[in-house]
Amino acid sequence: MLLSGMAPASAVTRTASDPFVKEVLRLINEERAGHGLSPVVWNQSVGNVSQQWAEEQNNRINNDKYSLSTIHRPGYGSQQIPDGYDWYTEIIGINNNAQQIVDWWMNSPVHKAGMLSPSATDIGIGYMKTTKSGWYGMYVVVANIAGYPGTRAELPPHPGIDMASFNDGDIAAIDSAGNLYAYPTAFGGDLWQRSYIASGFNGALEVEVADWNADGIQDIVARWSSGKLTVHYGLARGGLAAARTVGSSGWANYDITVTDWKQGDLYPAIVAKNQSNGRLYYYNNPYGERHGSRTLIGASGWADLEIFTLDFDYDGRMDLVAKTPRGQLKLYRTHGNARFVSEYRRIIGVSGWNTMHHLSSINNHLGNSRPGILARDKYGNLHHYPVSPNQVNRRSTIGQGGWDTLMLGS
Repeated sequence: MLLSGMAPASAVTRTASDPFVKEVLRLINEERAGHGLSPVVWNQSVGNVSQQWAEEQNNRINNDKYSLSTIHRPGYGSQQIPDGYDWYTEIIGINNNAQQIVDWWMNSPVHKAGMLSPSATDIGIGYMKTTKSGWYGMYVVVANIAGYPGTRAELPPHPGIDMASFNDGDIAAIDSAGNLYAYPTAFGGDLWQRSYIASGFNGALEVEVADWNADGIQDIVARWSSGKLTVHYGLARGGLAAARTVGSSGWANYDITVTDWKQGDLYPAIVAKNQSNGRLYYYNNPYGERHGSRTLIGASGWADLEIFTLDFDYDGRMDLVAKTPRGQLKLYRTHGNARFVSEYRRIIGVSGWNTMHHLSSINNHLGNSRPGILARDKYGNLHHYPVSPNQVNRRSTIGQGGWDTLMLGS
């Protein structure tokens, strides 16, 4: 039986003082420094896992059982390295020397992304020099790279990175373990890449990506099962600050959208629907910290509607869109003063929207500063609908399957 954090014993123990290991680690950290990143540090426990797998690969080569299809073990070694990591990858290379190994990794987008991840803190490296005829004495090298919060707290900040965890147009996603990820926009393409941001989002009922304090960096506003409403301010060098309270209690029974609801407001506000009585409220945000007073903007009838906001007619005034029980999208335009225009409610999505189990507005997903609709269907596929003035346009599928396991925010 193999327990998490335990690896089978290796025939050889490699340490950070091993000349080959030392050179590979130096070259990796040289590449990281060139990309504005802090170094990764040697972790002997992780290194033991790497060495065991390097020996396994070398044994397979000697026994003519080596195959690229099984070059990684199940879980890529994540079950063997010590627990407590919040980011992880495994990279493997076979070449003549340390420089060629690292050069090959740098020329492979997937390997390069792992080696240069801002989330990486700890590394283990294992290797074997082949003796099998035809392999020309090449090195089989395994590097297991992980991110540990404890190490991260002791490392200096990345010196050359000045980027937010979320940019306008990105998607926030929380998995079943409460981990928060950022899916950067692929400008209408498939969202295959994600970055780990933080853990501890168990109990979150809803998340919104918004610049709550208007400092130019996107933040995360979260509604919790405890009834609290919080904001995690985005940090200029990546990641999020600790949660700060926006609303102390009573929010578990509301659906929210964070939006530029009223013209003249300096900070984004909250439009909140009471799930029980169907009332709709506007909460102002006077200082970019706790929410301010609320105003009733819909007296009744909202309980069965799923709502989000966007400027549908491009008049500079935020509008509200509601999905009805019949699967239609209904438009509620505003005067820009937090009140709805008294008019016939136009249907902007005629049918079929009941197959969507998530709907939210997303701005700038195509990099053109225009609004759009983020929609997840009942099969777990993710779609983006561009919105031009007074029109919902043909969708692009930006995620194939599996998105139904994630809580989404945009």
